[in-house]
Amino acid sequence: MPSAAERKHVIIAAQCNDHSARLAGIDSRRFFTDAPIFARTQLLVSAYYGFDAPSNTWDVYNIEAEAMGQKIVYPADGLPDVDRTQPLIDTPARLDHVRIPDPYRSGRMPWVHQVNKIYQELTGKPARVYFCAPFSLAVNVRGYENVVMDIHTNPAVAHRLFEFLCDQVIAPFIAAMRSEIGQPAVLADGNDAWASPPLISLDIMEDFVVRYAERLRDTAGGKVVTRGNWGDSQSSHPEFPELFMALKLKACPGFLSVLDPDLHALGPQRVKAFARQHDVYLTAGVDGKLLRDGPVEVIIARIKQYLDVMARDGRCAIYLNHIPADTPSEHIHAAVAACHTYGRLPMPANLDDVKFEIPARESFAEFLRRRGESLGV
Repeated sequence: MPSAAERKHVIIAAQCNDHSARLAGIDSRRFFTDAPIFARTQLLVSAYYGFDAPSNTWDVYNIEAEAMGQKIVYPADGLPDVDRTQPLIDTPARLDHVRIPDPYRSGRMPWVHQVNKIYQELTGKPARVYFCAPFSLAVNVRGYENVVMDIHTNPAVAHRLFEFLCDQVIAPFIAAMRSEIGQPAVLADGNDAWASPPLISLDIMEDFVVRYAERLRDTAGGKVVTRGNWGDSQSSHPEFPELFMALKLKACPGFLSVLDPDLHALGPQRVKAFARQHDVYLTAGVDGKLLRDGPVEVIIARIKQYLDVMARDGRCAIYLNHIPADTPSEHIHAAVAACHTYGRLPMPANLDDVKFEIPARESFAEFLRRRGESLGV
């Protein structure tokens, strides 16, 4: 990532999966199983919106679980998900019979390698390594209620599952992805939305999230982080947000991600003060519901406020939380334009003095025609 001195504006990125598929008119199963279609679509959608970092992530919560044998459901117009009515490890004893995935051959793991290679071929840039973090993977193969019950009533069983997932599933997959893209030291970025209050306590965060992020750093080697936790505002304890954010920094050293609705509830001033105190880079996540429902003026005002309070030192990025499939394109264009306009570096003392106009943009189909591109759908 370029330094603040090298950038012209605060960067904006997004989690954009099923929205990309819908924009391109591709059904979910094909989008998440056809590597050339997936990689090209994600790059074209990123270019269409002007994201500063390509939205090249896949449905990261499913890959390892599916490779272990967990059943996955593919809705026609949405993200794939594990079949939550049929957890793979329905009893602790089932762990003894779960197959250890081959990180080059099992499930859609080969598809991930193909996506990364196509991305590198099309961009000339190194691909990124993404994985499902241990807590979220445990939930996806054991079930949330079962995982929490194990933690409280039989922690030895819970730790055995987490150790298996780290050592036999996740770490080998990280190594395989790094090997396939020829980047043995690249950051491995774990997604962990299930590890979020009120679904977990601070004790669970310490013992089953931070502990296994650190285990992965030891087992997989190099730079390994887990993040994507929400719930910073989900407690009446006055010091809870800072206690939780401190634990998040243990799982993801050097980088703090705080997402709406928690960021909006806590206020950007409080979050930025914590980031300054700990000298960390901040990612500010903008609410997916707001992005879908608008209105545009509120989206723009939210991003302007976050930039004004948190991004003046250049140590903050704007991140659009998971963009729902049916989000109007004009909402995303407005969000990107707001970030690039109000977030120009160095930022003026008063952002109200900055002239801003909501951009008029062509449809995605027209964008493809203008570029001479076709996705064959």
